[in-house]
Amino acid sequence: MALNIKGAIALRGKTMAWVAQRMGVTLPTLSEMVSGNPTYDTLTRIAAALRCDVAELFDRPSAWQVKMKK
Repeated sequence: MALNIKGAIALRGKTMAWVAQRMGVTLPTLSEMVSGNPTYDTLTRIAAALRCDVAELFDRPSAWQVKMKK
């Protein structure tokens, strides 16, 4: 599963700036935190800001991808 933090934020009608403010960090800091391989602590802080589960920050495999793995 791939991370899709920006997609999860957009799905909720929020922005990266809004999440950064809720986390108490600047937008450039949040952008740096999510680029590459964010830590579990970062993911939990983002999820808390969005009031969602950490798993919701990841893309779910499509039905096609699941079928191909069988």
